Amino acid sequence: MANKSHPTHDKSAYGAAPLDRRTALSLLLTLPFASSALAESYPTHPIKLILPFAPGGVTDVTARYVAQLLSGALGQSVIIENRSGGGGAIGSTAAANADPDGYTLLVVSSATQSILPATHEKLDYDPIKSFEAISGMSNAPYLLVSNPNVPVKDAKELSEYAKAHFKTFNVGAATGTPPHILAYVLKQLIGADFNVPLYRGGSPAMADLFAGQVQAMFQPTTIVLPLASEKRVRVLGAATEERLSVLPDVPTLAEQGFPELVANSWNGLAAPAGTPAPIVNQLSKAVRDVFKSAELKTKFENLGITPIAGTPEQLSTFMKKEAVRWQALVKLSKMPKVP
Repeated sequence: MANKSHPTHDKSAYGAAPLDRRTALSLLLTLPFASSALAESYPTHPIKLILPFAPGGVTDVTARYVAQLLSGALGQSVIIENRSGGGGAIGSTAAANADPDGYTLLVVSSATQSILPATHEKLDYDPIKSFEAISGMSNAPYLLVSNPNVPVKDAKELSEYAKAHFKTFNVGAATGTPPHILAYVLKQLIGADFNVPLYRGGSPAMADLFAGQVQAMFQPTTIVLPLASEKRVRVLGAATEERLSVLPDVPTLAEQGFPELVANSWNGLAAPAGTPAPIVNQLSKAVRDVFKSAELKTKFENLGITPIAGTPEQLSTFMKKEAVRWQALVKLSKMPKVP
């Protein structure tokens, strides 16, 4: 006769007996110690920092400088990997899908966290849920600039010139970036159907501005100030609420009749969702520490950049507020959503 006795414990679908309560409790109690030990040994090899834009733009400039300082603070190389495309969506998606072990980080920005969600019906990542905020880095205001050969000296004159030459007038921008949105907002405000040629990054767009194929564009102070001092671009107005200390003679766009055009280029650091909190906190502290550098403060001040290093909670709150502001600008631009 077959033995009808049953085992003391049922087995799961995978053949393993379920944990008893004492064993489960024991494992749970070890998790904080495991996370703590992981943070104490982190990092043990180089960290990859995905920058979802082409080299040469404002985010690239800031990220490379901060990565250099972080390498010294962490004792491991922080290697920039430019992964452009889709206005930042390709690099952001790659970071969201990376292992949450602290060895793949992402440079988040107004483009990836605010503009893409506002302009696309669907993304392969969630700007909030897919990432762990680490720290803000920098915030730089935008300036409206023109090729020096365009016969205008301010935004008012540019407005009239664009109306008279709209068929051949071009305001360039990198796809999905703040300058892309601001160019379309400008179209609505001045009522001129000029062209907005799009580029994979800010650097190739600037090259066409120098060549005269693009007449004007929005760029952050980080890029503009060195070029303005060399008279390679003409600054027509600042997209700020008040005049900039580094450009006291340049009127704001609001002063010139465009109060809607107030925008900053910000960026920060994030990690894939699920990255252990001790590692996130360690990285956040490292960022805040390197931002105490007198050299960094001087460099940023000369470029019109405001440091915004802070806690993960501060960056998370900031990103949510910026998303609301950019949604309003996208609505004003009347740009159709990307499927």
